Amino acid sequence: MVKKNFLTTGLVLVLVILTLSFVGSLSAQKVEKLSPKMLASQAKIKMEEAAATALKEAPGYVLKAELEKEKGKLIYSFDILPSATSQKITEVQIEAITGQVVSKAEENISGKEEEEKEEAEEKGEKKSEEKAEKEEEPEVKELISAVRITFDQAIKIARQESPGFVLSAELEKEKGQVIYSFDILPDLNSQEINEIQVNVTTGKIAAKEKEKIK
Repeated sequence: MVKKNFLTTGLVLVLVILTLSFVGSLSAQKVEKLSPKMLASQAKIKMEEAAATALKEAPGYVLKAELEKEKGKLIYSFDILPSATSQKITEVQIEAITGQVVSKAEENISGKEEEEKEEAEEKGEKKSEEKAEKEEEPEVKELISAVRITFDQAIKIARQESPGFVLSAELEKEKGQVIYSFDILPDLNSQEINEIQVNVTTGKIAAKEKEKIK
């Protein structure tokens, strides 16, 4: 009887371990961390093409855009604000292989900011010295009021300065200027990513920096 109970207990433990391993595997598959080169090599369409589709689906101002792999799909994720007075952000996901709309969802601005903060904490990210030196985070309305060029125009300006594949973009304020900051991979053999900042009021290059690919 004791031996039988021991075997039963052992079997249960094995099943629990297998179940936890399976759940962990699924969790890992939800959001895959791929290198910039891997992302760029797999994408079939460029960010500007995906942005055009996203903005047709949800017209407005692109606050943030990123190429990533989520739930097994390579996607461009766009956070779009319909207008300067809107309290909701529309997240539109475009498949980077086919260019088709994957999903569209609305979220309150405050909720989106909290979500991004939690994601950063989960990744173990801390504010860098560069971030700490930045001005106090402006309100979205302040950013939007400065925009005089379209997202597509900003990308073209950035790619003229640094030809390559656009991995991400963000509308932000830095050193007194409202900019679109673009991370661009020059080519698949490059060991660096170029960050090109475009002033959204003048359309001029605000800054250009390089960062080693980790």
